[in-house]
Amino acid sequence: MNKKNRNILLVSSEYPPGPGGIGNHAYSLTKALADRGYFVTVVTNADYANPIKVDEFDHKQKENISIKRIFNTGIKTYYNRIRGVKRVISSNDVGTVLLSGKFSLWIGGVLKFLGYKFNSVAVLHGSEVKMSNILFKRFTDYCISKADYLIPVSAFTHSLLSDELQKKPFKIVENGIDIGEMNLLDEADTDKLKLPGNPALLTVGNVTPRKGQHRVIKALPEIIKKFPDVHYNIVGLPTYEKEFADLAQSIGVGRYVTFHGRLPERSDLATAYKKADCFIILSENQPDGDVEGFGIVILEANYFGLPAIGAKGCGIEDAIEDDYNGYLVDGDDSKEISDKLSMVLNSREKMSINSVEWANNHSWERIVERYVEVVQ
Repeated sequence: MNKKNRNILLVSSEYPPGPGGIGNHAYSLTKALADRGYFVTVVTNADYANPIKVDEFDHKQKENISIKRIFNTGIKTYYNRIRGVKRVISSNDVGTVLLSGKFSLWIGGVLKFLGYKFNSVAVLHGSEVKMSNILFKRFTDYCISKADYLIPVSAFTHSLLSDELQKKPFKIVENGIDIGEMNLLDEADTDKLKLPGNPALLTVGNVTPRKGQHRVIKALPEIIKKFPDVHYNIVGLPTYEKEFADLAQSIGVGRYVTFHGRLPERSDLATAYKKADCFIILSENQPDGDVEGFGIVILEANYFGLPAIGAKGCGIEDAIEDDYNGYLVDGDDSKEISDKLSMVLNSREKMSINSVEWANNHSWERIVERYVEVVQ
């Protein structure tokens, strides 16, 4: 591997310590590539995070990781992002540019249109390739077409592409988890968070229609018939908390639901995984194209021995092997959801063992090798 190929630019629309699955994916990929001896420059934003924590986070990274933040300055933000990426490409001997997230794809496409020459790989998560706004979709498809190689995170994500884009060189590389980080989180204080319920159900993710918390709430009346002491614990940014809380009250299950908000530390999230009895994520494809491309949180839950129930018809189908680390269900079929929950709880010990094995098979230590095959 020559020196140029060892330099990678990762452009991501999200990045820790801010929230978001794309950001966690980008950070895990960054660390995994750095561990393989690559020098990784990251151009990203600093949204939804305390500036002091952002600075602390950036300065604790390894020497071969450089993070360049583009702060939100209104309409100028888009220009600044393009300029920031252009500077890195112009000033560094970059071998490959990885583009992750909608805005990142747009930046890559714009720079290619302007005549900049660089090897680009589009990492496709799902929502960015299925938009209801026809102009945005055409522009995004154009930008994807300018990439040299595609890495969809699931077969579902690849299926969302147009027939023409599906002809481009690609490799499906599922999401992974950082086993090292998981090991550290496993030592978390298990008394820091209380999860009510027997069984205690858990969903982790932004509280939105796409994540499907409302579908679980709608299934609770049927679940309560079998499990009168059940409780549904919702962890994540409370974007639609009021709407979903109102829904729960309207169907008489308000006292069975707790919104915990976004937990302050990742260690608190580990505690939630360890105290729950079943992870449940009934993601729903949205009319505006917002879809679930994979579901990293399922792997995280599995690492802690927590089996999962997930919705069919989205990228979750790649994250759950039916009757192994959980079950796939029709997210609108309350009886099927209740029945599968019974099956999870009846075979909890076996499924817990399977879940841990599944998670370890999706470690970034293994997943990154498939990226290396593309960028080397």
